Amino acid sequence: MQMNQEQIRAFEPRSTIFQLKGQLVEMNYSKSTIDRLNSVWRNFIQYWDDHPQLEFCIQTIQEFISFRYGCELGDRDKAHNVRRAMNMLWDFAWHHQVFKQSSLNSRKFSTEYRDAFEGFLLHLIQCGYSEGSVRTFRSRLFQFEDYLFNNKIFNLDNLTSECLNEYSKTLGSFSPKTVVRKLRLLQHLLQFAYENGFIAEPLSPIIPKLRIPRNLQLPTVFTKEEVNALLAAVDRSNPLGKRDYAILMLAAGLGLRVSDIIGMTFDEIDWSKKLLSIVQQKTGKLVELPLTDGIGWAIIDYLQNGRPESECDHVFVKHCAPYDVLTPSMYRTVQKYLQKAGIKGPVGKPAGMHAFRHSLASAML
Repeated sequence: MQMNQEQIRAFEPRSTIFQLKGQLVEMNYSKSTIDRLNSVWRNFIQYWDDHPQLEFCIQTIQEFISFRYGCELGDRDKAHNVRRAMNMLWDFAWHHQVFKQSSLNSRKFSTEYRDAFEGFLLHLIQCGYSEGSVRTFRSRLFQFEDYLFNNKIFNLDNLTSECLNEYSKTLGSFSPKTVVRKLRLLQHLLQFAYENGFIAEPLSPIIPKLRIPRNLQLPTVFTKEEVNALLAAVDRSNPLGKRDYAILMLAAGLGLRVSDIIGMTFDEIDWSKKLLSIVQQKTGKLVELPLTDGIGWAIIDYLQNGRPESECDHVFVKHCAPYDVLTPSMYRTVQKYLQKAGIKGPVGKPAGMHAFRHSLASAML
């Protein structure tokens, strides 16, 4: 079911959202989740009423998010909830479908697609893709599987060029970079499926070969003054502050990815030579970096005065039982200290750990 141009101009958010909420109830979404989504939709209705000349399109959604939420740093949960709500409204208005999100830890592929999808992911692992990349690919395959079931396609061999073109239209609310990556994964999946007998006809050439323009979205880069202000905002009088400070020093001082910092073990630190020897998780390459005095003392302060007792061989651990390795995400941490330091990130651009470590490269240019 598609919206034509007349339907786009005649879009009425109240009735659409009412139907959407009914659909979510039927799909057993919790009341708390529906309430969180509805808080965004209420704001959109107000925005829509205040701008009667608008059409319901991606640009309108982006302008609404920028107007209502873009000037607030917020935390990742809130930003995710806003994007999720508006993507869901867009999908429902265009396709009258809800592409349900599921926990990757508990969800499994359906029997109809399990052999093809699991075989494809195993193939990617054998090709050298990292665990994190394969986890992302799995999530995207779940979304594609949802689309297939919603359109009553229960076998890959029943795929048609029309079906694939319709699926590409559901990606309209994503950034160009995400669209390219989703279509590229689908192209590889179809090539694998053809070569391994899951489909009879080669469908991968149907998927358009798009390219991501260079510098399409450069990471937010903090100035030297902002980096210093953020570091100064960390309260190093408590254990968590000592841990956060050491992690931020490694990111800003050495440009390390958060996955490499979180994955750092004691045997990768040579205190006598003041040297870090780390195998990068993304590339698998060994890198050796100097352990400067500032970074070294920050780590020592954490180890001696902040780190809880733990048998974990990783330097940085959780500060609640069972005190094992940290989850590789520091977005909230950076956001917290940005707010404490009074630093406002550019509207619509990321301001997390990725941006923080890129500030080092910018300062070196």
